[in-house]
Amino acid sequence: MKLGILDTVPRDYWSTDLGITESEKFINFLQPVMTDATLDQFFVAEGEWPELDDYDAYLITGSPCSVNDEHPWIKKLHRFVRDSMESNKKLVGICFGHQLIANALGGTVERRSDGWLLGVKSFEIVEAQPWMTPSQKHCEIFHINHDHVTALPVNAKRIAYSELCENSAFVIGDRMLGLQGHPEQPRRAMEKFIKELLLIGEDPEEMEQGRASLRDKVPDADLWGLWIGKFLGY
Repeated sequence: MKLGILDTVPRDYWSTDLGITESEKFINFLQPVMTDATLDQFFVAEGEWPELDDYDAYLITGSPCSVNDEHPWIKKLHRFVRDSMESNKKLVGICFGHQLIANALGGTVERRSDGWLLGVKSFEIVEAQPWMTPSQKHCEIFHINHDHVTALPVNAKRIAYSELCENSAFVIGDRMLGLQGHPEQPRRAMEKFIKELLLIGEDPEEMEQGRASLRDKVPDADLWGLWIGKFLGY
């Protein structure tokens, strides 16, 4: 299997976490599960794009950008999602990617009214999927997002929920999966992201609350790696 990882972090942000890119984190995260797959990265925020038919499936990473920004590459990514749907490609979206898929297919993404969703956050699986084995009802992973999906596309099904995030995860048939949280991020990266948010003037108390919840190992990150692999056919 060939998986194209669409990295949506502009070059200006690459230095935040020791120069380690989001797509590199996903390669390290998924390789133990997708042992014989080809995992390639494309820096779409920098104009590097695959041909849609060159890969069996795609994953869209998180990003410091908003899906509602007017960057040309974000508009192109909307078209890529719609083309993926028409071509029956499997597609996974994480955080920004989750929001981008929803937005591209008719859903709504808005700024959260109660600040950042930051740190270790929990959510409940409300409709288990066949690929969610071993099964688990309650999940905890890292989150860092200011926007959220407030309305899903008409053909999407919510599969995870929390009081802080109404649409924690969704699927569209067996082809598309969106997850708001970040199972791929290590604590090191979360700490650095919070420091960057403080430097641009985000509320110190809010940032400290998020930082205080961080752990060296989040209980369900590896589980989500396994689930994403199984969703993609492993």
